[in-house]
Amino acid sequence: MKGQRDLLLVIGLFGTLILFIALGPSRSQPADAPDAPTSYAAGRGGAYAFFNWVAQMEYDARRLEYRAFELSSDDDMLVMLNPSEPVTRDEAREVITWIEDGGILILADDTPAFMGPPNALLDELEVDIRVYSTTATIARSAPLQPALDRPAVAEAEVRAGRMVVPRVHSYAAILGEPDAAVLIGMQRGRGYAYISSSVYPFTNAGLRNPENARVVLNLLRRVPYGGRIVFDEYHHGRVAPPSSTGLLFSSPWGWAAAYAGAAVAFYLGMSGRRFGRPVPLREETTRRSSAEYVESVADLLQRGSKRAFVQQHYREQFKRRLGRRYAISAQLDDETFVRDLARAIPINETDLRALLWRLAQPPPGDSTPRAVEPAAGAYAAHYEARPQP
Repeated sequence: MKGQRDLLLVIGLFGTLILFIALGPSRSQPADAPDAPTSYAAGRGGAYAFFNWVAQMEYDARRLEYRAFELSSDDDMLVMLNPSEPVTRDEAREVITWIEDGGILILADDTPAFMGPPNALLDELEVDIRVYSTTATIARSAPLQPALDRPAVAEAEVRAGRMVVPRVHSYAAILGEPDAAVLIGMQRGRGYAYISSSVYPFTNAGLRNPENARVVLNLLRRVPYGGRIVFDEYHHGRVAPPSSTGLLFSSPWGWAAAYAGAAVAFYLGMSGRRFGRPVPLREETTRRSSAEYVESVADLLQRGSKRAFVQQHYREQFKRRLGRRYAISAQLDDETFVRDLARAIPINETDLRALLWRLAQPPPGDSTPRAVEPAAGAYAAHYEARPQP
């Protein structure tokens, strides 16, 4: 039996580990990693330099995070770099409507299609991102049109393994090869959209190249001086403010703690250990009545032949009740006690002496009725209730 239990325990632990690996946080680069293309990341692949540079040029640089994904007419440009969360159809249509009203979009996405999240914005823009070649990449690219002339760009470092393939004819190829565009631009209503198959020119490492910096400056020409440029952090996972629940279920450390807790609970359950003190039955916690207590004590006294003890105790209590109000000691002999009590209040001394005498007699057998104790109690209560002279 013990061997079978140990086998089930090992199988359960391995099963929990498999579920943890399968359903836990993916091994993909988290949004807070130093090389993730976010405006917070300071690594080579981050975009902190882009955000900081825009702010230093006195644009109104902001982050779209921890709120609903909405764009207003005050937002002049939206920058989306490798979204790590799916862009839904409703969010894509929100962006398209905003562009047609005059907004400027920079969308750079070089995530492999089978590894990246769905991006409905590419479909709404009627653009596909495809692999350029299985054996080669586009390392550098000269402008394909004289659109990058303020300032002039000689040759940008793009490091692109993918290319932009529009499904429409109304677009302008800006960077890339003659048969493979890396950066294109297209007019949508009163706005404009830039789509890039390489995120490298916008990263911290890419902006170190002066030619890449000039490319970005040409794209920023459409934004008025002091205009608002919004960096999309919403699709990098910053949907809700950080919380303990999010830390537990969305981070590797949180999942590790959850796995450890589940493994310990499974082990304790399989080993038959209690998780707390046993809960007593209702019959064990029900409080007994006072009448049951009195009956139990009376039965014990009767079985122990303590009738004389009880009678003596009752006699002393009777004298104490009578003398307490008039400061007469119950330890006095009966004659002195009756005489002192008669001086304090008018009483029938003969009846009181007879009653005390009867209480001092040996107790009768079980078959003999006793009426002295009730009479003594009524006698004491009568004199206690009388007003004190």
